[in-house]
Amino acid sequence: MPFIVGRTDDYGATKKTDNSNGHCDVKPAMKYAVSRKKGISATSGLINFLCGMIGPGCFSLSASFKQAGLWGGLILVFIVGFLSLCSMSKIVKCSQFLAKSNGDQSLDYGEMAEAAILSSYKWARRYAKLAKIVVNSCLLAFQLGVITVSLVFAVEHITEIWEFISGSPPPFSKRVMILIFFVPQMLLNFIGHMKLITVLCLCGNVIIFAAIILITKELMVHTWYPTWELDSFTGIEGTSIAAGALIYSFEGQAMVLPLENSLKHPKDMGGVTGVLATSMNLVTILYAFLGFFGYVTFGPNVQGSLTLNLPNSVLSVTIKALLVLKIFFGSAMQLFVIVEMLLPSVRSKISEERKLINRLLPYALRLGLMLISLCLALVVPNLMQIIPLVGITSGLLISLILPSLLDSMVFLPVLKKEGEKFLYYEKLIINVCLFVIGWLFIGSGLYSSIDDIINNNV
Repeated sequence: MPFIVGRTDDYGATKKTDNSNGHCDVKPAMKYAVSRKKGISATSGLINFLCGMIGPGCFSLSASFKQAGLWGGLILVFIVGFLSLCSMSKIVKCSQFLAKSNGDQSLDYGEMAEAAILSSYKWARRYAKLAKIVVNSCLLAFQLGVITVSLVFAVEHITEIWEFISGSPPPFSKRVMILIFFVPQMLLNFIGHMKLITVLCLCGNVIIFAAIILITKELMVHTWYPTWELDSFTGIEGTSIAAGALIYSFEGQAMVLPLENSLKHPKDMGGVTGVLATSMNLVTILYAFLGFFGYVTFGPNVQGSLTLNLPNSVLSVTIKALLVLKIFFGSAMQLFVIVEMLLPSVRSKISEERKLINRLLPYALRLGLMLISLCLALVVPNLMQIIPLVGITSGLLISLILPSLLDSMVFLPVLKKEGEKFLYYEKLIINVCLFVIGWLFIGSGLYSSIDDIINNNV
């Protein structure tokens, strides 16, 4: 249990009191900062968050600049970065507020959504379970999308490695190679040992940063296209697709709350110099650098990943091979998270007497989830198409729309009871705007992505 050590400037905690109809009423309480006996430091949290945010998706930023235009992409990357930071901050504030009021300092995204609705208006409390289901479904869809992207990413790099070694294209189509790669990937994903998966993922982070260093060196020594020869801005269609890819790259909502729950001083997560703001600022600058200079370096020839534009040398092919290994081992972590989220609810519907079924259930669940990702990868086997599709759907829901909704449900009743009319209407207007913008992006982006896939425009 956390220790109460003093006041903060955050919204106050709330007390829950039972009323006559069995529901809980939210009442303002004192404002506290929470500390834990055990936990990691802010520095460790910053490093962990950076390692979680910076993945293979960072190499796709130049394709977004190509789709949105050079200057349009540069503006868009800062806009998406800022909106992502705002949304993550909303999630953290909601979680801390609800955790204090419930006397429990550990809430994941789905639990936070349920608690948010239970602590909100009376008419909304009946939808608490539904809120948890919706959030977990969006997280599930996004994680499956990440695994799908991983399959396509790995196969495209294997193709480059094959061509370097043999001097000719592979004898199989991309879809056949995805099927071949799926077999060992599925066998690895049957592993449920968390410590082994964690060690493999740590090795993968080293590979990612090595690839970034190699790409940065290539971008600095390569001849650049004159900026006036590149598209400055494109239309709504290209911008919508680019926004989807950027949202995919900035996606960190799933790990914000687990990280906040692991900090010794949760207040270190927020603030201008906190873990969240510092890491997001660094990530945004890195993404803007890779996207901008990747596009001016390779111009119209930029591919779905900057690593695919690297000249085939021993060093670059080695990096590509290591990235394939990183993807190979990293998807096990992605799947582990999904299985841990779904397994308890699925297992609760099966009798304990059926021991064989209960023993095989985790493996069947892993196989079923991987087959869903495989089918999507076979339908859309192209990085420049699959990344925006994942980002503009489930990614946008969990990174912009749901945080705005939950923030309103948690704090609007409190602000109204406290008589804070200005703060009430300010929060209401901001969240409504973000909510509407999110749905507009989903509508335009989904239409553009589907049209792009049907017409095979890459």
